[in-house]
Amino acid sequence: MKILHLIPSLRKGGAERIALDICVALMQEGHDVKLVTLYSDNQYKFISDKLDYQHINTSISLSLLRKNQIDVTALQSIIDSFQPDVIHSHLFEAEINLAFCQFPEGMKRVIQFHDNMVQMKTLSWGSFLKKSSLTNYYERHLILKKLPKQTIAIGISKNSLKYINKILPKRIKRILIHNAIDLSRFQQSTMPINHNNLIMIGSLIDLKGQELAIRTIAELNKRNIPISLTLVGDGPNSSQLKELTKTLQIESLVEFTGFVDFPESLLQNASIYIHTSYSEAFGLVIVEAMACGLPVVCTDGFGNRDLIQDGENGFIVWTRDPQQLADKVQLLLENKEEYIRISQNALNYAQNFGMKNYINLLLKTY
Repeated sequence: MKILHLIPSLRKGGAERIALDICVALMQEGHDVKLVTLYSDNQYKFISDKLDYQHINTSISLSLLRKNQIDVTALQSIIDSFQPDVIHSHLFEAEINLAFCQFPEGMKRVIQFHDNMVQMKTLSWGSFLKKSSLTNYYERHLILKKLPKQTIAIGISKNSLKYINKILPKRIKRILIHNAIDLSRFQQSTMPINHNNLIMIGSLIDLKGQELAIRTIAELNKRNIPISLTLVGDGPNSSQLKELTKTLQIESLVEFTGFVDFPESLLQNASIYIHTSYSEAFGLVIVEAMACGLPVVCTDGFGNRDLIQDGENGFIVWTRDPQQLADKVQLLLENKEEYIRISQNALNYAQNFGMKNYINLLLKTY
């Protein structure tokens, strides 16, 4: 089978990582796979170098009142030469570019919703007063008009699928397929963990809410609980988060690693995974942490409700309160039997999210 994957870039992120892992796994299954990006940013060269990967330049300038300025020549050329059986697209910019392309007859389109694309929302009466909503609706119209009959939308969590059901027309099939990880990489450490180290992985942006994780460490420190936090990732909030650790006088307790290529070694050296994101379509890093045997303490990100069985493989704290998060962390650190029970449950649960089963489901979808 010839499968073309299109994603805007290969910057560090969950959507980019799963797209790459899909391509590698499909290639290993003997399929002809091509990965195309619209921007040159590539923080995954250690993976993309193994693939038929190509970066192209396109240009799209849309206007409600003037003529659209469109140049997708490079993308159309790849489609024409590769003649894919399936085009699997990731994130909104991929969708809007494909809206101006011509497809081979009988080709399938698969759209993976890594987030709730706001551009795909239907209009409400109040939306007519907002220019951004009108622009989004126009883009939505262009995308839906071009989708072939054989189009399938993938939701990566129950919350994601609920959104898809709400915003897409009934003619488009939809399916729930949870994201997956390479279980051979993410495994429990064979060395005993003798320190109280929390870890969180994610871009340092408002959405991920690392400030709450830092305030949780400060609360635990007030309780005289030996603790540290490793924040893996980078982004525009880096400076203000570091400043917050100084203000709270816990600078020595929080380590900022920046982006790392292989986070599994850091997970294996931690005791608890903390995740304080405001919203998660799924929460791939949570599965990676559980596969390393880490109990998870997290806030409600909607999509991660599919992953955390509260009190069994981790805890969901429903209020963004550092004291409540600290309570759950303290419980795990001071009750060895409870820690072992939840750690083992997390490890067992993560085994449901291996790439092999995922790829089998994806091939059936194709």
